[in-house]
Amino acid sequence: MSSPLAHLVPTCFVEADPQLELTRRAAIECIGTLLLTTVAAGAGLAVTQVEPGNHGFALLLSALVTSGALVGLILALGKVSGGHFNPLITLLQWISRERNGKCTIAYVVGQLIGAALGAAIANMLFPTPSVEQAMATPTVALVASEFIASAGLMTIVFGCTRSGLASTGPFAVGAWLFAAIIATPSGSYANPAITVASIIAHGPVHLSVRAVWLYVPAELLGAVLAILIIAIGFPRKRLPDVVEQPVDRAALQR
Repeated sequence: MSSPLAHLVPTCFVEADPQLELTRRAAIECIGTLLLTTVAAGAGLAVTQVEPGNHGFALLLSALVTSGALVGLILALGKVSGGHFNPLITLLQWISRERNGKCTIAYVVGQLIGAALGAAIANMLFPTPSVEQAMATPTVALVASEFIASAGLMTIVFGCTRSGLASTGPFAVGAWLFAAIIATPSGSYANPAITVASIIAHGPVHLSVRAVWLYVPAELLGAVLAILIIAIGFPRKRLPDVVEQPVDRAALQR
């Protein structure tokens, strides 16, 4: 459940009804992450079958499809669960005391399960594995890329949240993701659930176990950097102390 303070002003990435059963909200996080992963993995497989060897076209189409799917999912399901579909958002809300531990665990577990199922569904839809796979040994540049992509994404998410931009948050996130997929050499996974699920995914989205072990910590560190950036730009306002006024007993007796 989110902190009541998070709902004092209209914002995004928080539930419209935090009293809704946790199982329902976690299920929506699972379903949303499943659909997002299916689209992200499926887009890479589709392009390699239609335009094999055309890396530029594949990159552009993957960026468009993945970012568009994320915007649509947040708009459709965000009122129920907050529309995270990414453990980084959930964990940072917990660190910021905007979400309790029980809800955080339920959301993250749902997201991990959803991502794994999404990768399996994409493999099933495109049963012939693509010969194009990610490199087995990630370079320093690729790991740094995930750090930067995650820091940027979480800065967008929490910047929109602190600004109360409820209607524009999903589009801002989609715009950043589209740009980061094209502009970063790792392709901007920026999502530990999808990163882990990429072990079983086929095609360009596939990652080796070694890559996952390096990418996930980089994503978490990038998220921490985002929180520091948000703390600088949006400091928590301290409520003024209530000064107790002396009681005019004579006035009370009039």
